[in-house]
Amino acid sequence: MKTNDLITLYVSFVQTKGGKSRPVLIRKVASQTVEAFKITSKYQNKSAYIKQQYYPTKNWQSAGLNRPSWVDLGNLYQFPKTGLKFKEIGHLSRLDQIKIADFAVKLRAKRKLES
Repeated sequence: MKTNDLITLYVSFVQTKGGKSRPVLIRKVASQTVEAFKITSKYQNKSAYIKQQYYPTKNWQSAGLNRPSWVDLGNLYQFPKTGLKFKEIGHLSRLDQIKIADFAVKLRAKRKLES
């Protein structure tokens, strides 16, 4: 597992109890932890505020995803590396790596202007 890999793992819900197995994009792998962004195919019913945080993957099929998907850059999640059970899906394309980095920079700049 390395940066820009897509894996499936169990993610807890933020607003309610429980969670589900879902795809995530690995941002960083450290000695004790893994940082990741959630990936979703549910985009249409989200609010405009939430949609602005979602990067639309261009090469979702070659990344191993089953349908058009968005990376939620609104929250970075941290998981303990020990005992982490995951399933490999694929790897983010070079094009998506470049575009998601640009998207993240613009999102941070926009948030700074709003605060």
